[in-house]
Amino acid sequence: MELGSMIKSELLQVMNQVSENIFILDKEMTIVWFNSYANNLIEKCSNSLNIKYKNELIGRKLDIFIGEKQTELIKHRKVEDFPLEYGIEMGESDSCNIIINEYDVDNYFNGYIVTVKDVSFFQKRFIDIQEALDKSSIVVMVDRRGVITYVNDKFCQITQYDKRELIGKEYRTLNMDNYPDQFHEEIIDTIKQGEVWRGELKQKAKDGSPFWVATTIVPLVEENKPFQFITIQQDITSRKKGEELLLRSEKLSVLGELAAGLAHEIRNPLTSIKGFTQLDSFQSPFKGIMLEEIDRIAVIVNEFMMLAKPHEVTYTPKDIQSIIEYVIKFLEPESNLKNVRFHLICSTDKTNVNCEENQLKQVFINIIKNGMESMPEGGTVIISISEDDNRLQIEISDEGVGLTEVEIDKLGVPFYSLKKKGTGLGLMMTFRIIENHGGKYHIKSEVNRGTTFYMSFPLYSEQKVHK
Repeated sequence: MELGSMIKSELLQVMNQVSENIFILDKEMTIVWFNSYANNLIEKCSNSLNIKYKNELIGRKLDIFIGEKQTELIKHRKVEDFPLEYGIEMGESDSCNIIINEYDVDNYFNGYIVTVKDVSFFQKRFIDIQEALDKSSIVVMVDRRGVITYVNDKFCQITQYDKRELIGKEYRTLNMDNYPDQFHEEIIDTIKQGEVWRGELKQKAKDGSPFWVATTIVPLVEENKPFQFITIQQDITSRKKGEELLLRSEKLSVLGELAAGLAHEIRNPLTSIKGFTQLDSFQSPFKGIMLEEIDRIAVIVNEFMMLAKPHEVTYTPKDIQSIIEYVIKFLEPESNLKNVRFHLICSTDKTNVNCEENQLKQVFINIIKNGMESMPEGGTVIISISEDDNRLQIEISDEGVGLTEVEIDKLGVPFYSLKKKGTGLGLMMTFRIIENHGGKYHIKSEVNRGTTFYMSFPLYSEQKVHK
């Protein structure tokens, strides 16, 4: 059948002016015509099409684009199946989408019109954008069930997981446990409506350590329903830690100012009350309880005094190993009564830190005693000293009852204590002393498995003295 009888010449002239790659095929799916716009595509893909001249395409089957098997299947398609769309690779770097439609003249089936869209440029742009996003952001893709389908290298770095461990895992399991169910439900409701959710999330890495990410969740919508979600994140852990330190510093400052005045005002009348209570003439069945509670008030007042504006401290280079050995000997009588053993491991000969010795003794006493008290049946406290990146690393581990993530977050908050008669001020002072020495700290714990307190201090050098 001649082309002129298949399609009117006026229509061919119109198709020659269209900025699309258009091919006309007969009933046997043989190429009988293509428009002028298709010339560039044919020349560009001549090697993959195995032709030297564009006119060699006339008389070739559609197999040249989609293969013989697919071509035969199309012949048996029903009218309602059209249009058909296929993605194909033309050579090593060119990609095309092929759209196939049946056409008829005077209600008589005559053949097929094929439109070929060169999407190489757009695909390359997409790859470029994806690479730029991968380099600058933490990227995760999640399906409609909340299961991870893709993660980039940055996400693996911050979570400490391998890609194989993350794919197929529910994304929600990476969030910290201190979020209420309502918080997660609000996120899910937002993105399921096809809306973008933005916020900050506290998540946990493989080793349980927390990190913060500024998060944007973008739903990909098909037929008005989200079928996938792209999560783009930025690591804001350093910023959040800075905010927490600033908030804690402000609290300490306010508390210190309060302590400076309040402690002095309480101490004098408290001394008088205790003196009168101790008099033999004062008889009461509750005398013992009263004296015990007065002593407890005195302890709190003394801790308030420590929180008051500190006096100037002189820092000198000291051997941390010797300080810890002193603390262990100091605590040995109590540890023997509680069936607690100490195990000190030192893997470095660089143990000098510029510090105020008595303050660091207090730090180690507080932490080690907390470890002892967490083991009512006895156990072992392991103290490890090592050096890394010009900092002295100290780990103090116990085999105690452990802490939940919520409890860890509240440590150091004034008057929050897990001890029956604790005030929480001891740990607050511990954290403050560590920070004043240029130290860093964090705590990891597992319920019924024990707790490890990590801290590090700058190693002493003669050129740089901490003031």
